[in-house]
Amino acid sequence: MGATGNVGGAVVRGLLERGEEVLAVSRHERKWPAGVTGIVADPMRPGSLDAAAADVDRAFVMSGYAAEAGLLASLREAHVVLLSASSAGLGTGDNPLARMHLGSERAVLGAGLPHTFLRPCSFQSNLLRWRDQLAAGDAVRAPFADVPVAMVDPADIAAVAVVALTEPGHAGLVHRLSGPEALTPPQQVGLLGEALGRELSFEAVPDDEGGAAGIDIFRHHPDLESEVQDTVPSLLGRPAGSLRDWLDRNRAAFG
Repeated sequence: MGATGNVGGAVVRGLLERGEEVLAVSRHERKWPAGVTGIVADPMRPGSLDAAAADVDRAFVMSGYAAEAGLLASLREAHVVLLSASSAGLGTGDNPLARMHLGSERAVLGAGLPHTFLRPCSFQSNLLRWRDQLAAGDAVRAPFADVPVAMVDPADIAAVAVVALTEPGHAGLVHRLSGPEALTPPQQVGLLGEALGRELSFEAVPDDEGGAAGIDIFRHHPDLESEVQDTVPSLLGRPAGSLRDWLDRNRAAFG
């Protein structure tokens, strides 16, 4: 599910590299490479994935979709690798982000399926949210200016998902995922400026511009986003991808 996104698309490619046959879901018709059977379905429509899931033995699933209940019921005994988030570590549903991810984790547990939960920190690709500001000038405004975040490369999330889907020993585990270092927003902007060859400046804004959910996570529970995890290097046998490397590969996406 989510086979065309930053993480899902890389999961598809990773599975193909391992010689797996893949059933991929997308909202629109598209041409898939050999080894992939595509299904057009809307995961926000209940029941849309039930029939497709009947013969699946392993599934990469993302949190918060309306088709979740029917999908989990149809998967029967399949191993589910769920893309959750660090906010699920709050353990309560008071935060709307945590509520969505915890709801999906609890649905998987309630279905009694073998499972692996992935709880990544913020994606490095989240820096793309600054594109509009960059188009208007060289100043970047953001809240939580003093909170370091161990942002993770979406490609690393996908690589861990592929390992969990294809190798034994991951059932019942929660994998926390991060990048190799925790960087504050001003440090992130500094690296972005280097990648783009621009003299960017950072302007701190009040935390409430990041919303109540952001305040709960970044201000009250910074450990969920700031702690560097060793999961990626221990499972993949290489260092986690740095923000600098992600920016070098994706500078064109900033326009």
